[in-house]
Amino acid sequence: MRHSLGRVVATAAVAASVPEAVIVGLLDRHVARDWGDLDAEDKAANDADHSYAEGRLFSSYDTEEHGTIWVITEDLRGEAGGPITTVLFPEDY
Repeated sequence: MRHSLGRVVATAAVAASVPEAVIVGLLDRHVARDWGDLDAEDKAANDADHSYAEGRLFSSYDTEEHGTIWVITEDLRGEAGGPITTVLFPEDY
């Protein structure tokens, strides 16, 4: 089952240094439930039926040219009107 990305944003550092095609590719993997370079426990947590219902999905991708890039989808229905997906470097967190 796929989840909604909702509104997609990137940190200034990612927007300035990562080509749009790379970002779109990572978003495609994230929405397809390919969690990237997470350990088995974190992947299982994302795959659990309740994970998105509880408000957060996390992916981590190690890229050759840009290092590690995270993609986090949070369901902020009560706060922001729906899901928001952020693309960021770990140091941006």
